[in-house]
Amino acid sequence: MAEKVMKKVLVVVLIWVGFLIQAVSLAQQPDTIVVPTPVKVKIDSTQVRYFSGSFDSLTLGHLHYVDTNLLFVTRFDPLSNATVLYQTLSNAGLAHQALQFKPIFLEGFDMNRHPYERYVRNGKQIKYLDPTAALTEISYMMGSKKEQQLKVLFARQLAPRLYIGMDFELIDSKGPYKNNGTSNTSVYFTGRYNTKNQRYGVIANYFNNKVSVSENGGIVNDSVFENNLETDRRVIGVNLEDATGKYKQSGFGFEQYFILLPENKQKNDSVTEKRRFQLGRITHQFDYQRNQYIYQEKSPMADFYKPFDIVLDSSLTYDSTYHEVIRNRFFWSSLGYKKYSRDVPFHLYAGVELLSGKESDSMTSKSLWQINPFGGINISVLKSFYVNGTAKLIGGNSASGDFELFGQLRQFLGTEEKNLGNLFFSIRLINQRPSWFFQRYNSNHFRWESAMDKSTYLTIDAGYKIKTLEAGASWNVINNYAYLNKHARPFQTNKTISVLRIYGNFHFRPGKFDILANVNYQVSDHDTIISLPALSAKLRLAFTQQLFKNAATLQPGIEASWFSEYYADAYMPAIQAFYLQREKKTGNYPYVDIYLALKVKRARIFVQYANLFGLTGNYTYFTTPHYPMRDPRFYFGVSWRFYQ
Repeated sequence: MAEKVMKKVLVVVLIWVGFLIQAVSLAQQPDTIVVPTPVKVKIDSTQVRYFSGSFDSLTLGHLHYVDTNLLFVTRFDPLSNATVLYQTLSNAGLAHQALQFKPIFLEGFDMNRHPYERYVRNGKQIKYLDPTAALTEISYMMGSKKEQQLKVLFARQLAPRLYIGMDFELIDSKGPYKNNGTSNTSVYFTGRYNTKNQRYGVIANYFNNKVSVSENGGIVNDSVFENNLETDRRVIGVNLEDATGKYKQSGFGFEQYFILLPENKQKNDSVTEKRRFQLGRITHQFDYQRNQYIYQEKSPMADFYKPFDIVLDSSLTYDSTYHEVIRNRFFWSSLGYKKYSRDVPFHLYAGVELLSGKESDSMTSKSLWQINPFGGINISVLKSFYVNGTAKLIGGNSASGDFELFGQLRQFLGTEEKNLGNLFFSIRLINQRPSWFFQRYNSNHFRWESAMDKSTYLTIDAGYKIKTLEAGASWNVINNYAYLNKHARPFQTNKTISVLRIYGNFHFRPGKFDILANVNYQVSDHDTIISLPALSAKLRLAFTQQLFKNAATLQPGIEASWFSEYYADAYMPAIQAFYLQREKKTGNYPYVDIYLALKVKRARIFVQYANLFGLTGNYTYFTTPHYPMRDPRFYFGVSWRFYQ
């Protein structure tokens, strides 16, 4: 058995080394093939830009390009397409939780199911594309155990200043263990229109997310996997064999703005001139969103539930929660007709949000309303010192008195021609009542009603950034922290908790190599309440070589991630949440993937072998207790972009 494993390791390593040697040898061929990187890169006219959230992002120049290079083409799964590491379950598309502590402002009412936040997209995550030509991009990946992921991106201009777009994602996988499958879909449609004089504009969106998962509660005996006593993962015993969870999130929204004064003023009967002063614009935003979560099973009396609440219905579990929210925002901002490609010299906005909604579970229902004032400011001084801040206050019959205050300073060093980087400092203060989930919940397996005080989060960030190198520290001080204890029930501590994070991120390009790394050190002074890995790191190394007189690009690469041992939170399927445990540590395992990517014109193709270290016979690859990660496996993917 050991000889077979070592042969597999040797074959895979030799294949990758062969690709790397071939790429290096190509790099040493005559200069007629090798094209040096120019100092200034001309942007491809077929590249597509996008902005998110609001028209203000477009005006302020907060634009991004849809990625078309090879460096991240293998990062298909939404969890891998981030610098943050996640703990997750045994398959793509399942519940997950970041390995870094970061407080979240609930905006007055929590409308997100956070263990699935990377797989759903609502109004805040929607991208409004700005294509120069009609665009269609299709991306497809397939892996072991019939795993498939599909993405379709579409955008075009129907008429002058009228744009439409669509973004679709599918994850479908049966999973390596019993009752371990996923079938997730996420889609949104967008529209955008401006009048010819840019005085009025409107954007609109519709989104629909469906997460359908089979919840097996993890494997019964971890030692069966850790000792590889059963190589057929489908016959390893699991805790739940007929439990399923469905999460649906859908909604629509629009935004419209109107600039108060015309761009030009009449100087005389035949001459006009641009106004030196504008009164700004008024904006109206409307958002509607509804969420529904259903958990059902035919065996409510399974041993898995014995340590928890008494079961109400012993024959069938059908738990349902439903939330519905309508938000109307009205605000004024100082923005006019001018569009910015860098930080705006002065930007001020203020407004009010009107919210009405409904929350219900299997037994109770509640209506809510809020009136929430908000505002913000951005100031630039001599193009080197920047100040920005935001504030929001919640008022109404739900979460009244909650607020968020945020302020940031940035100081650039040197001159515009000789930039020596920038120092940054920010402070965020959040005071809010814990999510509805912690306050009241009713289901077949879990029930509680808790009167909780407001939690306070103070976050201070500071650091230095120059080009692609960034280093800094983040310090969080939390009072009245609410969490799920070892019994998977809400609990609020009156202790003051401190979490310190020191981090570094860089992307170096020596020659034809790309070296990217993210390193984090974290320490919690109450690690029995907030449990985090002390160290975590992610590294990506790639070599890029042009082929056939620049007609194609070849890139072999390797990516590794690692985090130190710690007591990772356990997962409870019946409430779709992570909770504390102190029985099993996970971590101290290197996840290593190798890949070969090829770009030919507008097509990007790759093959990848994931979890290479698993071939050594080390079966400790858990990120969540009782949920082994996937075994070593191959992936194949292609992404093809079409223009009209």
